[in-house]
Amino acid sequence: MISPLKKIVVCLDHSDMDKGLIENACALSEAAGATHITFLNVIKDFNLPDSVLKEFPDLLDKALEERKDEIKKLIKKHFKCDVPTKILVRQGGETKEILKVANDQKSDLLILGRKKVSDSVLSTRVARRSPCNLLLIPEGVKLKLDKIFIPVDFSDYSALSLKRTLLLTKDLKSKIYLQNVYQVPSSYRYSGKTYDQFAKIMKGHATRDLEILIKKADIKSQELIPVCSLDKDGKIIDLVLQEAAKKKVDLVIMGAKGRTTTSALFIGSKSERMIRINEDIPLLIIRKKGAVAGILETLKDLS
Repeated sequence: MISPLKKIVVCLDHSDMDKGLIENACALSEAAGATHITFLNVIKDFNLPDSVLKEFPDLLDKALEERKDEIKKLIKKHFKCDVPTKILVRQGGETKEILKVANDQKSDLLILGRKKVSDSVLSTRVARRSPCNLLLIPEGVKLKLDKIFIPVDFSDYSALSLKRTLLLTKDLKSKIYLQNVYQVPSSYRYSGKTYDQFAKIMKGHATRDLEILIKKADIKSQELIPVCSLDKDGKIIDLVLQEAAKKKVDLVIMGAKGRTTTSALFIGSKSERMIRINEDIPLLIIRKKGAVAGILETLKDLS
């Protein structure tokens, strides 16, 4: 059973991007079924010698309080939703503090901004270890749910992505594209068929499987649209992004892989590549419940 995204943590970075993240969190909260939103800011560059801190023991507390007051003003101006909010300002390593708050708050969703001019290191580090779903919103993008794109490989992870999407858009008339990227196996030569002939056979199977998936889906007001794409070069994520851009979608949703037996949580190479190369389209990484048993050990690793 998929539950609403009740507890949301929005990660602010004290930049111009914060305004958009606050507004996007407000826009998403109703559709997501949010009951509480925490705005988190991590001050990561407050490094002073112990001797200075000893002489001015309240310096850090005052800095944290000042930052909290600044965030309060931003929220009052840009968060126009009737959802309870809380502000947390922490000092330390960004990844560690974000993960700790998400874990402590038992969050259902983390929202993180993505600057086009910066690399994807923070996004990738958080995505690998996140104890919950993760939404990455590029700088300057207004989040909408009109057109959504889901890469589908018929695994449990893509099925979870579809269920989450249908719940998120249950009261909307969203167009949801389900893309299966199929390949022609190198062994096609033994079939007596040409490459193009076997590609047609593979497309037929992909089309049929997508149709079955759509028939089984619990559709409300949404429209599910199958998309089949032939991968000739082994660049699945590139094809996903090309097709998503062509259809001008508002959001890409992918399932994350996770394991419970170790602290080395991971999201899979495809999701990780999507985070690295996608700078323009909001990306929601869906995490299975219970896939983060090693979160406390992970936090120790980040110390």
